[in-house]
Amino acid sequence: MMEKTDHSTPVATADEVVTAEVKVAQNRASSAQGSSDRGAAGLSPAAEKMAEEMYKNLTMGCDSYLHMLPRVEDNRLKTDMTAAMCYYEKLIGKIKQFLLDHGAKPEERGMMARMAAHAGIVMNTAMDNTNSHITEMLIEGATMSITTAEKLANHAEGKADCADLVDYCRDWAKFEQNHIDALKKYL
Repeated sequence: MMEKTDHSTPVATADEVVTAEVKVAQNRASSAQGSSDRGAAGLSPAAEKMAEEMYKNLTMGCDSYLHMLPRVEDNRLKTDMTAAMCYYEKLIGKIKQFLLDHGAKPEERGMMARMAAHAGIVMNTAMDNTNSHITEMLIEGATMSITTAEKLANHAEGKADCADLVDYCRDWAKFEQNHIDALKKYL
């Protein structure tokens, strides 16, 4: 029963608030169970998995560039790498927004994975930080990205909720190919 204050405004008791919160939580749980074959907010499992994979790969690539930049001495190569990072950040933003729009939250890479990747870059560039060596590393990463983007696009072609993601993957693969072509001058 609602109590009244001096101003005749009804005030909920603590029990009423708890009961209302329990009902809201039960409704959410029922909604989630009712759509067990769908991801967050109706997103298909294929689309959610694809978006997560893209997000993971793009953030890993962007982190790698960020850790490599201080080891690069050539300003032209730094500029090309920075431009690539801008592209990655823009696409990461689109993927993140796609997930958020569908009620999903992108999974961030763990601290240990990021530290291991950073340590690998440090070790790989400690003995040889020439443009040629760093460019080889960048081309290797870009080639793996093309493979990932094409594979994701091919597997998701025609699946529910995946059309935008397929387009993003195709664009990502084209970007990486153009990036490789631009990087070849540093070999």
